[in-house]
Amino acid sequence: MRRGVSTRRGADVADKSLNTMLVEYSLQLLQQDMLTNSLFMGGPVGRSLRDMLLTESRSRKVTDPTAAALTGRLRSDAAMLRQASSNVSEAKSIVDLANSAATTINTALARMKELATGVSTGTMAYAAVQAEYDSLASQITQTVASASYNGIRLLDGSAWASDDRVAASGGSGNIAIQSGTGSFNLALYDFSSFKNAFASTQIDTAGKAAAMVTTLSGHIGTVTTVAANYAARSTNLDSQAAALAAQADIMDTAAATRAKANENRSLEELVLDLLLRETGTIADKEA
Repeated sequence: MRRGVSTRRGADVADKSLNTMLVEYSLQLLQQDMLTNSLFMGGPVGRSLRDMLLTESRSRKVTDPTAAALTGRLRSDAAMLRQASSNVSEAKSIVDLANSAATTINTALARMKELATGVSTGTMAYAAVQAEYDSLASQITQTVASASYNGIRLLDGSAWASDDRVAASGGSGNIAIQSGTGSFNLALYDFSSFKNAFASTQIDTAGKAAAMVTTLSGHIGTVTTVAANYAARSTNLDSQAAALAAQADIMDTAAATRAKANENRSLEELVLDLLLRETGTIADKEA
């Protein structure tokens, strides 16, 4: 007997909940119906909305010109950043080639110093090292003259005056690299003085060889510093190119997202959506 009473009470509660939901649902529909009738039936507002919905807007879609312009700007900025990334990557390639050439020269200078040291101390005969020394000197001359990128001489400052892509000043040259809305200078070091600067006759005696050891040591220090600068610049340019490419990706994503969000629904859809938002829905969504 008690079980039957409990079951009956549960059924009554369920009926009341259902009835409550139906009442709320009916009130909601009535509210929307009343608002719709108020807007569309009589009065200047209703007439204007009816004209918009039933005539003019049926033949065209509405877009937001400001939103479209913003999307276009995002895509334009993305393209600019991507080109900047490409330019910076090209600058890195220039630096890497210059660094490789400088390293080649430094290796030759280091070996020439060893040969000169041997002659100066008497541990090596001049006749035994003469051919190798001249070969290394020729290699340095060739490296300075031939190291180039897209026709730009990277180490030979004597060629910069005739190349309008390089601004020469005080033993160095600068190449302007466009990066976004601005630019930066890529420094080149002039080693044209190394061309045909060395010959085995400079070490044909112990005294001359000792003096050349000092000279070569100075050159090695200079080239080592230049190579280190090129290596550091290469690392920085690599990071900069990657950062610009990442920014371009972000801009592209933002443009795509913004394009999807552009309002291109008809006026009918816009106004009906407004009505539903203002009056609520049957089942409100959580924020």
